Amino acid sequence: MSTTWIIIIAVIAFAVLICFLLAIANFAYDRFLQRYQELDKVYLREDLTIYDFINYINNNDFDGKLQFIQISQLAGDAYSKGKLFLSTNTLNKNSIASISIIAHELGHAKQDKEGGKLKRLHFLRGLGKILGIFLPLLIIAGVVLLFFGDELFNLGLILLGCSAGIFLLALFNKLLTISIEKDASKKAIKMLEEYLSEGELKKAKRFLKDARLTYWADFLRLILGWTTLSKKSKLF
Repeated sequence: MSTTWIIIIAVIAFAVLICFLLAIANFAYDRFLQRYQELDKVYLREDLTIYDFINYINNNDFDGKLQFIQISQLAGDAYSKGKLFLSTNTLNKNSIASISIIAHELGHAKQDKEGGKLKRLHFLRGLGKILGIFLPLLIIAGVVLLFFGDELFNLGLILLGCSAGIFLLALFNKLLTISIEKDASKKAIKMLEEYLSEGELKKAKRFLKDARLTYWADFLRLILGWTTLSKKSKLF
């Protein structure tokens, strides 16, 4: 095979890969939303309620110390410092989607109880947001200084190196987020194994995988921003 054909095949393979990654970056959230709408209509058996599940896990694993705060924001479910913020829809729908979301947030609560994963993530996010303010200035100043004398040229390289470091920190932060979300989902599945049937558990696993894919999509949007073909992603 000639060198020309090798180059052509490599270019085509690269283009296909980019298209595949862009598809994930742009449509992962839509896929998750579709899955959410489907499973929000699949109800649990009558002898199992969302409140029974919450109270059992809270009393059994957290000595009843977790606080549950009802919010109106749809898909605003979150955990922070001993508090679970759960939307009205999540709490009032006795569905597989609701119990999966709650179990996932309880997984974050367990992470907080067992170690400092969430604290490290929050620290890096806070640091990144501060450093991110200076990123555009570092890039502009670095590029400008490259066009002036040797000493300023080196300074320009240093500034561009610093901007690259901030970008790498952003990528690391997103990968750390993915790792934490995956671990929270694993903890959620262990909790749900005691409550859901095999068929229900299978649906919950798929739902949580689709949710995690949205974090991969955010990571890919940051990497593929240069293509201008993906949705925008916040640096931190």
